[in-house]
Amino acid sequence: MHKILYFDYAAFAIFAIIAVSIIFKGLTRGKLNRQFLMVLTVALFATAFDIGAIVYDNFGERHAAAQYMFHTGYLFFHGLSTPLYVTYMINLVDDVHIFKRKGRSVLMQIPFLMSVVCLVVNMFIPCVFSIGPEGEYRREFWMNYLYLMAAFYIIVGIVVVIRYRKRLSKRVFTSVIAVFPIVVIAVLYQFWNPNVPAEMFANAIGLLFVALFIQSPEQIVSSTTGLNKITRYMNDLQNAIDNGEHIKIILISLENDKTLRGMMGVTEYHKLLKLLADRFVMWGSRWKNSVEWYYLGNGMFRCMFNEKCADKVDEFASFVNEELKKGYEYNDMLINTLANICVLCCPDDIDDVDTVMRFGAEMSERKYVGEVLYAKDIYKKDHYDLIRDMDVIIDRAFAEGNFEVFYQPIYSVKENRYNSAEALLRLHDDKYGFVSPEIFIPAAEQNGMIHKIGTFVLDEVCKFISGKEFKEMGLEYIEINLSVMQCMSSELAGEVQNIISKYGVSPDQVNLEITETAAAYAQTTMMDNINKLTEGGIAFSLDDFGTGYSNMKRIASMPFAIVKLDKTFAEMNSDEKLRKIVKNTIYMVKDMNMRIVVEGVETAESFAEFKAMGVDYIQGYYFSKPLPGGKFVNEVSRVNLS
Repeated sequence: MHKILYFDYAAFAIFAIIAVSIIFKGLTRGKLNRQFLMVLTVALFATAFDIGAIVYDNFGERHAAAQYMFHTGYLFFHGLSTPLYVTYMINLVDDVHIFKRKGRSVLMQIPFLMSVVCLVVNMFIPCVFSIGPEGEYRREFWMNYLYLMAAFYIIVGIVVVIRYRKRLSKRVFTSVIAVFPIVVIAVLYQFWNPNVPAEMFANAIGLLFVALFIQSPEQIVSSTTGLNKITRYMNDLQNAIDNGEHIKIILISLENDKTLRGMMGVTEYHKLLKLLADRFVMWGSRWKNSVEWYYLGNGMFRCMFNEKCADKVDEFASFVNEELKKGYEYNDMLINTLANICVLCCPDDIDDVDTVMRFGAEMSERKYVGEVLYAKDIYKKDHYDLIRDMDVIIDRAFAEGNFEVFYQPIYSVKENRYNSAEALLRLHDDKYGFVSPEIFIPAAEQNGMIHKIGTFVLDEVCKFISGKEFKEMGLEYIEINLSVMQCMSSELAGEVQNIISKYGVSPDQVNLEITETAAAYAQTTMMDNINKLTEGGIAFSLDDFGTGYSNMKRIASMPFAIVKLDKTFAEMNSDEKLRKIVKNTIYMVKDMNMRIVVEGVETAESFAEFKAMGVDYIQGYYFSKPLPGGKFVNEVSRVNLS
C-alpha cells in the first residue's frame, strides 16, 4: 500500500515560506532568532528526507542504499528537531542556567547522541528499521527508543515552560506549548497509520503558530534599525536577573539625538540609525551568540554580553567610543555622533529592571564627555532606591502625616512689607528623610496621586487662611502651585470652589500658579478651568517665566495677574546682555498690566537692582527661606507688625 505525500509536500511548503519570510523580514539577528531559524532549517531537511524516503518506498522494489540514506537522514533530522525546539523554548525564558553544570548539560545531550549511535549501528545491523526484500520499510525494536527520546525532550520543555510561565505572556506561552499536543496527536496517528505520514505537517502547523505569534517582527524587532526592541531588552534583562546571571551591558546613548533628527529630517536620520546599527552588529559579530543588540528609541542603543565574554566588554566599549568619535561621511556631510557610553554590570551595579531603564534614560541626558563611563562610579543606589520606592513613600506620607505645607513670604517693594506667600509642599520620610519635590511630584504625576496631593495642599492652605493668625499678619493672598495633570482635570474648578467655600475663604485670598510649561499646553480643559476660576474671582500667576519656549501671544491671551520671573533672571551679576534681557522683559510684562515677582533673590545687590527696574515683588532667601507654619507666622509678624 502506497504512502501518501500530500502532508509532507504541504509541510515542506510551510517551512520554506516561514524561512523565506524570516530572512526577508530581517529576523536573523539575535540568539532566539537564529535558534528558531535553525529549528526551521532542520525541520525542512527532515521533511525533504521524508519525501525522498516515501518516494523510494512507493516504488515497490528494493533500492536499499537510497532507502537507507533517506530514512536515516529523516530520522536524524527529525530526532534533532525536538531538542533544538526545546532549547529554543528554554531560551525564551532564558533558563539555560539550569543546564550550565556539566552533569546536567551532558544529561541533555546523551539521549540524542544515543539515537545517533543507534542510526549508525543500524547501517550494519538493522535495529531501528530495515528494508525488506521487496523494498518494504519495517520498524525494528530500537525505533521505540527514538520515540522515548522525543518524549524525554518534550517533557523537559513542558516542565521548564510551565515552571517559568510567569516570564511569558499568555500569547507566547500558549503558542509555545500548543506545538506539543499537535505533534503528539500526529505521532500517535502516524504510529497506527504508517501510510499517512502527518508528523511533519503537524510540526509545520506548530511552528507556524510560533512564527506568527512569537517571531513576528513588530513584536521583537525595531523596523528602523533591525535590532531587538525595548520589550525584548526588558524581557532578556529580567530573565538574566531572575536567573542570577552576571551580565554586562554597554549603554550607548546619542546625546545629540534631537539635534541630528532636526538637522537631517526623519528619513535621513533613520538611515543614519540603520547605518549605526549595522556597524554595531558587525563590530560585535566576533562574539556571535554571546552578544545581543537592542534599539530602545531616541538614539539609545544597548549591547548585552553574557558571562562567557563579560571580560571583553571594557575593551569593546573603548573601541566603540573611539569609532563613534570619528563621525561619519553621510550625504557629503560629516556627522558627529556624540555618544555617551557607559558600562553597567548586572546585578553587581543594579539588580532590577526598572532602575536599569531609569539609569539608562538619564545617561542620554548627561553632558557628553567623550570617555567610557562606568555605572559603579556614577550610580547612586540610595537615589534610585528612593525613586523606585516613591509610590510606597507617597502612600506612607498620607497614612502617617509626612506631608507638611511650608510657606515662603513674598516681599512687596512698594509697601516695604510681606503682602503674600507661596505654599510649598515638603515631604519627610522616616526611612529616606527629606524627599525633594523635584522627585516626588513627577512620581505623583505618573501614578495619579498628584490630584490627591493637590487637594491636600489646597485644603491645608484654605484652612490656614481661614484662621485668626492669617488675618492678623496682614497678608493679602497665598499662592498655590498647580501641576500640568491637575490643570488637565475636568474636576479642578469644582474642587477648588468647594474647598474655598468649605472654609469660608474669599476667592481673592487664593492665587493659583501655573508654570510656563503648563501654560504652553493651552488645552481646552485647562482653559475651561482657568476661565471658570477667574470668573469666580480667583487670580492666576505664570510661574517660572523664562524657563521654557514661550508663545507670547498665547500667554498674553491668558488671564494672568502676575508673572513670576524664574530665579535664573536673578543671576545677572556682570552679564550686561542678560541685564538688558531682564530689563526689557520687565518692561514688556508691566506694559501688559501684569505685576512682576522675581524669584531666587539672595543678595542686597540683586534686590537693589530689581527694585530700580520697577519690579513689584521679591521672593527669595534674601528675605526668607520657605518656613513651616509657626516659623512663617513669626517671620511675617516680625516684618509686618513691627
